[in-house]
Amino acid sequence: MVTSINNQITYVRGLSTKPDVSTSLVFVDLLKVLKTMMDYRTLSAHTGLPISTLTRYVTNKTIPRGKNIPVLIGKLLEHVDIKSLIMHRLLTDGEEIDVSAVVTETNLVKLILPYMVKEFVGYKIDSLIAIDKPGLILATAFGLTMMKKVFYCQNHETGFPNYWKEVKFRIRELRTWSRLFIPKDVLKSNVLFVGGVLDNPTLINELRNRIVESKGDVVGVFSIVLTKNFMKSAKPYKLGKVVNIISL
Repeated sequence: MVTSINNQITYVRGLSTKPDVSTSLVFVDLLKVLKTMMDYRTLSAHTGLPISTLTRYVTNKTIPRGKNIPVLIGKLLEHVDIKSLIMHRLLTDGEEIDVSAVVTETNLVKLILPYMVKEFVGYKIDSLIAIDKPGLILATAFGLTMMKKVFYCQNHETGFPNYWKEVKFRIRELRTWSRLFIPKDVLKSNVLFVGGVLDNPTLINELRNRIVESKGDVVGVFSIVLTKNFMKSAKPYKLGKVVNIISL
């Protein structure tokens, strides 16, 4: 199942809406970012919380608690045109898509993170695998906030073969095979794939196969940009919950 910001479909697999302290901190961080764009009166209107309460959150005097935190995050995000903010920073030559200007802007990453949290709160995620360099920035932000392990892929062998697993995949357009290596520790965990731009599902499918073979599971996929080519070739029912912000 594919979920975009403008066309969200609920996908439930052991989903729990019970928030933890990490989710509360994401809400506070979102408030702080939006406070640079809005005043307390506007934030109060959007959340239904008193100005005095919002002030205590923003100034770190107290931390919000309760099951409504994910709902409050959703209310705030309704008033953020994240799609427009990202589109203004995308670079493309018609074939390649560059999101480096998106992930190098700290406040924008802080706005993207709540989208990830809102979509995957309650899902059993043990680890995140970054598919590309922008994905590593997003995965690290999510991992640090939600206290999850973060792994990355590399395209060359190391001197530690007992730690890395080789994954081969075919690049049909070039009629050739490629390979990369992922840490073996991630194979038996519940994984969320994270990427900046996802264009070809071949790599993710092969990674998913290795994980499932090792008795792990794929919880879902998150990306800033998801292309039509990915959508055309992917098999979402194998990838859990697929979420993207921009579709090109």
